Amino acid sequence: MQKSSNRETRSHYAIRQEDWRPLRIGDSHIPGYFWIPLSDDEDGAWSSYWMKIEAGARGPVHRHGTTELLVVHEGVLSDSDGATFTAGDVLTYAAGSNHATSSDTGCVVLVVARTGSTLAD
Repeated sequence: MQKSSNRETRSHYAIRQEDWRPLRIGDSHIPGYFWIPLSDDEDGAWSSYWMKIEAGARGPVHRHGTTELLVVHEGVLSDSDGATFTAGDVLTYAAGSNHATSSDTGCVVLVVARTGSTLAD
């Protein structure tokens, strides 16, 4: 069995301001939302990305096709039910759930999911 060093199998990423891209759900641009793609599982089990929400931005109601995991890295994330989450909080949204996010102060969140979201009807 051949083993490789961590340097050959590890990826490292530091957030750089110039890497943020406008976030889209389907064909819709979401104002005040940005993302940086990170990594995907080789078998398509999951993908991950950084998501930034600018202060005052409000996202649309969207549906999760699969379970989504979020880790709040910095700032305050608000959910459409009024709950707020701060740096270090971890939350999941079940497959089929609908919600909308926002941030009064701005935030950066790590997102891990198998599929993307769709806008709710």
